[in-house]
Amino acid sequence: MDEVTANVSFDKYPDMPEFYGSGAAKYRLAMVKDRSDFLDLFEGAQHVDAVTYAETPDLMVKMLTEYDIGSLDVLIGNSDDYAERVNEVATAKSLVQLREDDRLTVRLKNQKTVHSKIYRIVMPDETVKLVHGSANLSRNSWEYHTNQIAVLTTEVGTELDSEFKRFIDEYREGYSDQTLLEGLVDALEQADSPEERENRIEYWVGAGDLDVSDTAALNQDAVEDLKDVADQVTAVVDDPNEADETVAFVEEPENADRSIVEPDDVDKREGEKEETADESPDVGLVESDHETGLTDALDRPRVRTTDEKIRMGTSKVDKDTADRFGSRLRDNGATIEDHSITAPMSAYNNQVKESTSIPTMSVLPEAEQVVIGEDDEMILVATDEPTSEVLDHCLKTIQDYIETVEKHGHTQSEEAVMAQMYEAFLYGFWAPFANQYAEELSSPSRTLDNVLQHLYIEGKSDAGKDKLTEYILRLISDNTVISGVDADEIGVKEVRGIREWDTCFPYAIIDAEKEKIQRWSPIRNYWGDWTPTSVDQPCLIFTTNDALPKSEFRNRMKILSMDVSFPSNPEDPGFRDAQEDLSEVLERQNPIFSYIARRMVTEKPWTDGTGTIEDVRQIMCDFYEEAGRDPPEYFPADEPAEKEYNTGRLMWQRDIQGDRVTFESEPGAITANFDREGYEVYDYEKRLPKRFMSEKSATSVYIGAPEEFAEWVGFSVEELLRDETASKMDEDDSKSNDRESSEPEDESSGFLSRLLGR
Repeated sequence: MDEVTANVSFDKYPDMPEFYGSGAAKYRLAMVKDRSDFLDLFEGAQHVDAVTYAETPDLMVKMLTEYDIGSLDVLIGNSDDYAERVNEVATAKSLVQLREDDRLTVRLKNQKTVHSKIYRIVMPDETVKLVHGSANLSRNSWEYHTNQIAVLTTEVGTELDSEFKRFIDEYREGYSDQTLLEGLVDALEQADSPEERENRIEYWVGAGDLDVSDTAALNQDAVEDLKDVADQVTAVVDDPNEADETVAFVEEPENADRSIVEPDDVDKREGEKEETADESPDVGLVESDHETGLTDALDRPRVRTTDEKIRMGTSKVDKDTADRFGSRLRDNGATIEDHSITAPMSAYNNQVKESTSIPTMSVLPEAEQVVIGEDDEMILVATDEPTSEVLDHCLKTIQDYIETVEKHGHTQSEEAVMAQMYEAFLYGFWAPFANQYAEELSSPSRTLDNVLQHLYIEGKSDAGKDKLTEYILRLISDNTVISGVDADEIGVKEVRGIREWDTCFPYAIIDAEKEKIQRWSPIRNYWGDWTPTSVDQPCLIFTTNDALPKSEFRNRMKILSMDVSFPSNPEDPGFRDAQEDLSEVLERQNPIFSYIARRMVTEKPWTDGTGTIEDVRQIMCDFYEEAGRDPPEYFPADEPAEKEYNTGRLMWQRDIQGDRVTFESEPGAITANFDREGYEVYDYEKRLPKRFMSEKSATSVYIGAPEEFAEWVGFSVEELLRDETASKMDEDDSKSNDRESSEPEDESSGFLSRLLGR
C-alpha cells in the first residue's frame, strides 16, 4: 500500500516512549487498496478493540483463526440484523466457542448507524497500533473503494493509548446495549446434553430440529390455555338430550350465567351493553355484529373471555426471549414471575396481532371448533348446520363479487379469470386447516412443501388481486382482518418468525416483487422442518404485479393469474359504477367460512390423507346442492382452475394465432421464434411444463419434447411447422366446445376460443 511515514510529537502526552522522543509516536498515513493488506495490520495481535462496519460474522472467525488474533471486541455500526447473517451452523459453533473462550465479543448497535471506523490493535510486544480512517471490514468497502488510514504506534498504557481506548468505550456505552450470541450462550449453559446443545445452535441458525423455538414455546403455552377456554363453550343443539349442558334463549342476558342473544335482538343488546357491563359472565356465547339473520342459529358466535388468563412457562426458554415477550405484555396487565408470565387473554390476543398483523387462530378437531382470538373474545364456528336459505345467500354473494369481472372488467379470458378468482376463495377457506393436513401427509417420502403450497396471485396493478385477497381475509376472520401485510415491511426475519406464533390464520403479503420473494429463503422449505409437535404455522399468500418467480419457488406455489383490468381512477369510464357494485357486495354479511369450517371439523376430511383443497372444493359442491342452486359455469368443480384454464397455454395460443411465433425443426426438437422482446419470451418459457425440456435463447425457445408440447398447445408437430398453423387454429376454434377437457393430454385445438367465449 502507498504510504507516508513520520514521527509526530504530542505536547499533551509527555509520557510517550523515550525512543520516539518526548511526547512522540510513530505515524503512518497509508492508501489501502485491498482488504487483505488492511487485515495484515491485525495479524498476530494479542487483542483488538474496534468500531467498524462488517457484513458477515464469519469474518470475525477468520480474523481470530487465520490471522492468529488472541481476542477481538468489535462494535458493528451498520447492521440491524447481524444475527440473521449467521447462515451456517459451522460458523455459529465457531462463534459460540470463541465467545465462551472470552476471545470474541460482537457488540450490536442499538439505534443510530455508527459510521466511525477506529481500531486499537495490541501487539504481543506491548506496542499498540491506533488506527482510524475510511477502511472497514465489509466487502463492499473494498470492491468499490480505495481507503485511507492513519496509524499511530505507541506503547500500551500511554496517555495517547488510554485516551484512544476511552474514545472507543464512549461508543460502546452510548450506541450498544446488546451483544451477539448473548441469549444463546446463556441457553447453552442450561443444555442437559451435547445433543441438546447442538440442537439449540442449529435452531438459532434456523436449521435446527428442536421441537419448537423459545418464542414458539411461549406461544404454544398460551394457545393451550386459549383452547381450554374454547372447550368450555356449550354447544347449542336441537336435542337437549345430546348436550352435556343446556342453555336457554333469553331476552335479558344479565339474568343468565351464559347468554345467547337472539339474532334479531342486536339493537336491544347494544343498548343493554353499558347497563350490564359489570355483570358480564366470564364465559358467555354472544352473537357477532355480522349475523345474517337468515337462520335461528348463530352464523359466527363469539365467546367473551374478559376475566380469562393465559400462562406461559419461562423456565426452559432463553431469558432474553422471555424478557422481551413479557415486557410487551406487562404494559397490558401481565404479571412477570421467576418462571412464568400470566396475562389477560385480551393482552395476548392483541400482542399476537400487533406482532404479526394476523390474529391467533386454532383448529380444535376434538372440540369441533375453529377459534380466532379477537381482543377479549373468541370467534367460533356456526352453532348449527346451514339452512338452504343462508347457503344460497352466501354463494350468491361470492358469485356477485366474482361477476364484477363480467360487469366492469376488461379481459380477453373472462371465464378463466372468474374461475381462478373462485379458486382463490377455495384456497383461502382451506388454508387454516393446512396443519391438520401436514400431520396426515407428513412422511419421509413426501415433500410437504410441494403439497401444502403457498398461493401466488399475479396480475396488473388494476387487476383487483389485492382487494380479492382482503375480501377472503375478511370472510375468514368475521371482518376482523381487513388487509394483508405490505411487502415493504417484510424480510427473512418476518417470514421465519411468523412460524413461531402458533396461529393458522393465512399470512397475506401484498404487492410482493418476485425478486423479494426469491430472497426470502425460508419460503422454499417452509414446511420442511414441520413435525406433529410443532406449533401451527400459517399458509402464505402473495399478490404481485410480476410474472412467475424462479422454478425452485414455482414448485412450492399454487399460481393463479388475474388477467383483467378494472377501472381504477375516478376519470376512468365506469369507475363509479364499479365501486358502487363492489361496495354493495362487500357490505353484505357472508358467514360462508364459518359453515365450511364447521363442516371441516365435523367431517375431518384430512384424515383420508388424499386431498387438500379438493376437500373444500367438495364441500362447496355439496353446499350448491343443499342450497338448490346451480353452480356457475366458471366454478372449478372438477379440478383446480389453474389447470382447467392454463394461463401459459393461453399465452402461447394467442401468439400462434396472432403470427407472433413461428416454429423451426431441430433434430429431435423444435424451436419457437418470437416476434417479441427477450424479456417477454422469458415469461413464455417459464410457463412451459418441465417435461418439455425447454430453454430460452434470445427471442427463441428450444423445446426438447415437441410431440408433448404440440399436444399441450392443441396441434400436431406438423401443423406447428406449417405456415397455415394460424388459419388451422381459426378453423378448429369454430368447431370447439364451450369448455376445455379436464385432462391436458386430451385438449383440442379450440382451447383459446373457449377461454375467449367465442
